[in-house]
Amino acid sequence: MDPYIQQCSFQNLSNSQQPYESVSASIVSDRKERRKWSLTEDVVLISAWLNTSKDPVVGNEQKAIAFWKRIATYFVASPKLAGLEKRGPVHCKARWGKINEGVCKFVGCYEAATKQRSSGQNEDDVLKMAHAIFFNDYKKKYILEHAWLELRHDQKWSGDSATKDKFQCKRRKLDDQTAQPSSSVHVSHREEAMARKKKTVSKKATLEEEEKERMEFQSIWDIRQADFALKTTLNKQKLLDRLIAKTEPLSELEIALKNKLISDMLT
Repeated sequence: MDPYIQQCSFQNLSNSQQPYESVSASIVSDRKERRKWSLTEDVVLISAWLNTSKDPVVGNEQKAIAFWKRIATYFVASPKLAGLEKRGPVHCKARWGKINEGVCKFVGCYEAATKQRSSGQNEDDVLKMAHAIFFNDYKKKYILEHAWLELRHDQKWSGDSATKDKFQCKRRKLDDQTAQPSSSVHVSHREEAMARKKKTVSKKATLEEEEKERMEFQSIWDIRQADFALKTTLNKQKLLDRLIAKTEPLSELEIALKNKLISDMLT
C-alpha cells in the first residue's frame, strides 16, 4: 500500500474519532457538574425531608421508594430552584445520606466544644472550636455548616438525643436509608423499653436465685443443728446411764453431774 495513502487513512480515522472524544469528554464534564449541589439545593432538600418525614398522613407507613419520590417531587417543585437541573429520588437520597452523616458528626463536635466553653467565649467562639474539633477528628474541614444550621434545633439532631454516642448517628443513617425516619424514634423508645424490661426481669431472677440459695443454706444449717442437738442428747443419756449403773458410791462431783443430767433430760 502507498505510504501516503496509509498516512491519510490514519489521519482520517483520527479525525473521525475526535468528535466522539469531544462528546464523551463533554458528557463526563456534565456529569461532574450535575453531582455538585448548591447551598440552596441542600436547604431545599432538608426542608423536603423534614416535611415529608413528619407528614402525619404518610409518616411511618410509607415505603422507601414512595418516600424518596415524595421528597424529589417536593424538591423539584420549590420555586427557589427555578431554572436549575432537576434531581431524581436517587440523587436526593444519596445527597441526604451525606448531609445526615456530616451533621451527626458535627453535632458531636459542637457538643464537645460547648462543654469546653470558658467564661467570656460567645457562640462564634464555640462554633470555631467545633470546626477545629471536627478537623482534628476527621482530618478534613466541615463544609456543611449550612445544613447543620437548618437541622441543629430539630429533636433528631439535638445534643441531648442525637450525640450521646456515635452509634446513634449510625443508627439514624440506617433508618434514613430504609426510608422510615419518623418511625426510628418510636423504634428507639421500644428498644429502650424492652431493654429496661429485660433488666428488670434479670434483676428479679437474680433476687429469686439469691433467695433460693439462702433458703437452701438455712435448710442445711437447720439439719446440722438438729443433728448436733440429737448427738448431744445421746451423749448425755449415755453418761447418765453410766453414772446410774455405777455400783460404788458416787463422788460429790458425780452426784452433781448426775442431777444436772437428769434435770436436762426432764426439761
